[in-house]
Order: sequence, then structure tokens, then C-alpha cells
Amino acid sequence: MILLPASEFTLDELTLAYNQSRIDYLIPMPMNPDRLNEYITLYDVDLHSSRVAVIGETIVGLGMLGRRQDQGWVTRLGVLPEGRRQGIGRAILIDLLHQAAQSDLPEVWLEVIKGNQPALELFRRYDFQQTRELIVARRPPRAVANAAALLAARKIDYLQHDEVIDLHCARRERMNWLNAVDSMRNVRRLAAASVGSDPYDGVPLHQLPHLSGLLVEFHDGSRGWVTYLATTLELKRVSVEVSYGPPDVVTACLLELLHRHHAAQDAVVENIPDDVRWRGFQRAGYFEVFRRIEMVRPAESVSYPSAFSP
Repeated sequence: MILLPASEFTLDELTLAYNQSRIDYLIPMPMNPDRLNEYITLYDVDLHSSRVAVIGETIVGLGMLGRRQDQGWVTRLGVLPEGRRQGIGRAILIDLLHQAAQSDLPEVWLEVIKGNQPALELFRRYDFQQTRELIVARRPPRAVANAAALLAARKIDYLQHDEVIDLHCARRERMNWLNAVDSMRNVRRLAAASVGSDPYDGVPLHQLPHLSGLLVEFHDGSRGWVTYLATTLELKRVSVEVSYGPPDVVTACLLELLHRHHAAQDAVVENIPDDVRWRGFQRAGYFEVFRRIEMVRPAESVSYPSAFSP
């Protein structure tokens, strides 16, 4: 078995290998090449530092590494059925950790689906520590009949993309990799890539993928904001911040206002922290699909294991 940079493979090859590694996975989450390319762009995946495991001419596993400032992010680590129980997943993880060290990324993050005990044990073996549980949730389209949130709102400001980015830059809370400000910025980077140049070949900015938001003050003094990316069929990248007031109540009201404007769209939210705000999501009609366990290998973990260690 040899490990090669993922940059030496086409998106079609990487997508096929990824999907085959998830055939019997707890949550399959199949990809196509366009979605994989979007994933790479949004989450700053470095294909040169990512790795593909090959035996002969056959791909048997892969793992990707995201890079931001002084942090790394291990993602899409998987082994095809024919390559399992041979230490391939461990070898890929070790190589990704070495790539992070060589790129001066002392802190490395990842998420593992709750219930994937073999992966959880592997990551713990290499000094990853659990930080929190994150919820992937969905709200199907439905008619909005409750006007309570609208009546409670004293002032609603409608935000454009750059204003949304400013709000995310000001957040004091540590956000998960998927919802960090760099991911939000990359929405416009992805839009530029979709038309092949910058400026956008004469395409109006409002017709390109962009973030929108609502900044709301309520009559009782509560306030907060919700931001999102709206597509024809779906709301994505939904993010809520409560500035003042009961977090669950304000979260629910903000989401109800959002869905009054987008009642026909399905909504999918990834990596909601399991705190009081999650109750607000539930009150607004969201239900849990599955959970991820967020883990970090902190900068204090200075030892880097050998690929040949037991």
C-alpha cells in the first residue's frame, strides 16, 4: 500500500472512491464531483496535503486535510471495504497529522458521526479529545400559520452578503469548521469559481450564490440575527446568534421569521451545538437527523506517531 497526494487524482476518481468507502456507513452522504468540488472550496481542503491509499492500481482509502491559519481539519477519511482491517485508515490519519505538522498546523480538528465507535477509538488513540456533540437537523417545508414572532418584532433589518460576513466576524463564540467565518466567506469564492473569473463576467451579484440575513429587535428588548444561503429548493448555512434575551425563545422567533420568507424551502442545518439554542430550533420545527462528535488534537500533543507503530 502506498499513499499519494489527492491532487494526483481527478474529482471523478476521488468521488467514486469516497462513495465506495461509505457504502455501508452509518450515514452514507453520497457525493458527486460537483458537490465534492464545492466541499473542497468551501472548507479550504488542500488536495496536495490530502492522501489517497493505493494497492496496485486500486484506490482502497482516502482522507482529506483542510488548512486555515494555525489549524488543520481532518475530513472525508474512509476505507473501501476491500481495504479494511489492514491498518489503512490508521496510516492515512498518521500521514495527515504529519502533513499538518509540516505545515505548522499544531491544532487539528475533526468530526466523527456518533455511533461510529471504531473511528472514535482510532482518533482517541492518536490524542484527539472530544469537545462537544453537534447536531445535524432538518425542517421540511410547511405553511407558516403562527404570526406571533412577526407581532413580537419591533424592527427587522434585511442584510446583504457583506453585512452578514461582518456579523460572523464579530462572533465571540468558537464556531465549528463548517460554520466558521472562513466557510461563510467562501460562499462568494465559490460563486466566483462558478463563472470562472472575477469580476463575475457581468453577472449581477444578487444572481450569484450569496448569504442573506435578518437582524431583529423585539418589543421586549430581545435581539439577535439569523443568516442563511437560499437556493430554489433549500435553505443552507443557517446560523443564529442571540445578542440579548432567552436563547431558546429568541432563536425560535428568529427562525420563524426566516421561514415566513422561505416557507417553500426545505432547511438543513449542520453542526448545531447541543445547548439551549437547540430547543429554539426544535420549537421552530427542526428535528434531529444525526449527531457528530467534534474532536481536537491540541497543540500540546507534540508527538507524531510513526506509520509503523503498533
